[in-house]
Amino acid sequence: MPRPRFANLDPGRQRRILECAGQEFAAHGYTHASLNHIIEALGLNKGVFYYYFDSKADLFGAVVRMAWQAMLPSESLEVQELDADTFWPRLEELLRENHERLREQPWLVGIVRQLVSPPPSAGIDADMARLLASVHAWVGGLLRRGQEVGAVRSDLPLDLLLAAVMAADHAADQWMFDRWETLDEAGREQMVRRIFGLWRRMADPRLAMPGGQR
Repeated sequence: MPRPRFANLDPGRQRRILECAGQEFAAHGYTHASLNHIIEALGLNKGVFYYYFDSKADLFGAVVRMAWQAMLPSESLEVQELDADTFWPRLEELLRENHERLREQPWLVGIVRQLVSPPPSAGIDADMARLLASVHAWVGGLLRRGQEVGAVRSDLPLDLLLAAVMAADHAADQWMFDRWETLDEAGREQMVRRIFGLWRRMADPRLAMPGGQR
């Protein structure tokens, strides 16, 4: 976690620091990213940097959290306001918004790629574990709401459905981000639609149950 002094910075200054670091991590990966390059690009010195962060791992954790918040901004989706009619259309809209955000900010692709396949480093294990737990909690809450309004199948225990959806999501993300640079814009959009369709067929009782549309 950043030191409390970082939280006292102007939000614009915070974002500039994390975006600059994010571009370095995205381009070179956590292991090969240069802390010196980041410090120089920001016009800082090491003393000032360590005033805000304890280590490169600490900075990477902050970048990862910002990337997660950018990809899934909670303020844009009020889970408890979803109903049977809006549940799946709103999720599809959110997925399209995320795809557009990746197009507008290509460095996020490199960070999300490292979320899907975390680099081996004891220094960031705890941050990754906390982030993964928050992702599971968020998706679990989303599926629970879907079950409450009849948009998500309830014939499976929630924890089993969550495990299946997260496994499919991880596989799809890994495939997508491994091939991101080789796909053109139309190809990416097509895969986003198909991946969303895969998730929906797994979880929507109207599509997943025997006799449903396929």
